Amino acid sequence: MGSWNSPGNAGSNELKILLVGPRRTGKSSFGNTLLGQGQVFETRGGGASTAASGIIAGRHITVVDAQGWGSSEDSVPKQEKIELLRALDLCGPGGPHVILLVIPLLDFTEPERRALERRMEILTSWVWRHTMVLFTFGDWLKGRGRSLEQHIQSAGPALQWLMEKCRNKYYVVDNKMAVTAKKERAKETKESEKKEKWAWKRTEVEKGAERRNGGEADGKKEGCEEQVKELISKVEDMLLENGLWHFSLHMYRRLEEECSRREQELRARMEAERDEEKVRKTEGEEEDSLRKEEEKEEGGKEKMLKESLERWINLDRGREESQGRD
Repeated sequence: MGSWNSPGNAGSNELKILLVGPRRTGKSSFGNTLLGQGQVFETRGGGASTAASGIIAGRHITVVDAQGWGSSEDSVPKQEKIELLRALDLCGPGGPHVILLVIPLLDFTEPERRALERRMEILTSWVWRHTMVLFTFGDWLKGRGRSLEQHIQSAGPALQWLMEKCRNKYYVVDNKMAVTAKKERAKETKESEKKEKWAWKRTEVEKGAERRNGGEADGKKEGCEEQVKELISKVEDMLLENGLWHFSLHMYRRLEEECSRREQELRARMEAERDEEKVRKTEGEEEDSLRKEEEKEEGGKEKMLKESLERWINLDRGREESQGRD
């Protein structure tokens, strides 16, 4: 992965990632996997938004784990709004470069979609340009023998809506691998300490078993690191598509206000033009009506003159005929 610099941070290698999503999605667990520093973020749920930093793949990366939200569909509780905005502040000046929306790779329902939409609306419609969906529990999909693309294509309208919103920007992680690797590392450390204490009792068989266990843990650890590298690479690709701009809520709110103002002006101008057209049309209809009445009146006069003329002619003929008989 090549070096990149974001606008306003010339020479900076920093990458700021904001994790958002519902509770119990593996969001905080993945945050810990991403940083590789043990349990930095509380995984029991309900904790306040937290920020932590580390060096990952040569990048100085700040990860902010926003408090998970609830299932309310119609409105967003005040405390959830406060925590979401506080998480943005924890990203520092300028805001995050990318927002990872963490969703479990299970059936994404319509109520879940509505709840998600209400929370994302707080961040304006522009937030989707900077959002990538992070599917957790990829091991569940492997267990069903299906690819991620097959799962998305066969999913209902709720997931299709989400894919359209994020412009098909997504990544899937295997939480089971991360959890297993963590347990293996802890087990390896514990066994190593125990065996060092009783080094004089160790046999060649025990040493071989230790090497095998260590190899399995290293393999799982390498798998987690590979997932992290792939994700960072996809994040950087998305950043390039966005011109390396971060997500600034203040800027996008001003942009939405400007768009709304222009839309109102355009609507007012169109309504004024329609009103003028109605006036012109009404005036034209009145003129047509007057013209028709005048034409009708003229036609009536002509008819009366014609009838009068015919009567006079008939009277003259009658006189001539009468004089001729005499």
